[in-house]
Amino acid sequence: MSIVKSMLAFAREANYNPITIFHAILYGATVTYLRVCNKLVKIAPKSIRSRFGQNYHSKVIRLDDASRIIKLNRNVELRNLEQVIPFKQANDIILKNPQNIIVYECPCRAQKDDPCRPTDVCLVIGDPFVDLVRMFHPYRSRGITSDEALKIIKEEDARGHVHTAWFKSAMLNRFFAICNCCKCCCLGMKFMREYGVKMLIPSGYLSTINEKCTLCGKCFKACQFEAIELKENGDKKVYRVNHAKCFGCGICEGACEYEAISITLAPEKGIPLNIEALAGKPEEWNVDEEKDDSPNICLCHRPTLRLGRHRLVYIGRDG
Repeated sequence: MSIVKSMLAFAREANYNPITIFHAILYGATVTYLRVCNKLVKIAPKSIRSRFGQNYHSKVIRLDDASRIIKLNRNVELRNLEQVIPFKQANDIILKNPQNIIVYECPCRAQKDDPCRPTDVCLVIGDPFVDLVRMFHPYRSRGITSDEALKIIKEEDARGHVHTAWFKSAMLNRFFAICNCCKCCCLGMKFMREYGVKMLIPSGYLSTINEKCTLCGKCFKACQFEAIELKENGDKKVYRVNHAKCFGCGICEGACEYEAISITLAPEKGIPLNIEALAGKPEEWNVDEEKDDSPNICLCHRPTLRLGRHRLVYIGRDG
């Protein structure tokens, strides 16, 4: 899709709302947008902060779930995913031409004087958002293949950076990008940690440390959410995961060399953003453990959990 056609498509989907269009242009055009947001959140009352998070937020996704989005080779339309993205606004996944991907300089890292490197780690996926960013950032963005995108997220995973799927009301109330976040640069993490703005939600998984732990401390250093704590257990010390703080990103699991950390489904932490499970046909919703490293999930039609146009429920391994 040409840039002109993309912009016309964006305007049409925005119902030619001048506020939405102007907001999207401001967001897509300049790093100054985030610098202003950074200052406003500091002085804004709690009600404004809450509204900010309602309209601009992300879901933590594990590496395998991020990879599924990048590998997608067909259009997907999933609306009103409030069970997966628990916000009233910006909870749709509408992917048009998802193989159209660009990587561009992370705005959060760009607004810092001493950011983490590399800075070009944000992936914008599908029409019309790719053309919107390319139009305003021709020298800070470049088109890439899905294989190149997979390489970027794997390298960021190895650096200990958390994969997040971002949704924004000004971006047509839906998903538009995968970012790779760190607590020192990511403004979403900063707003959540320092001001209580709910901008990140858990992945739907939790980490657990088992008896294989050698107390090497790599998981403790790797955790971006400070969820791993050193505790006294009788006459010895042990590392434990504070499940209240854990977002289930899986970075600690990757950092552990001793297979001492496991990641399991945690319904109390939400539903994973598994695009294959959400967009696939019912007969394709079983995940084979021999072919996939994620937990064995079956999503089937049952009148217990409403998810957009489907009714879904988790079934255990023996169910």
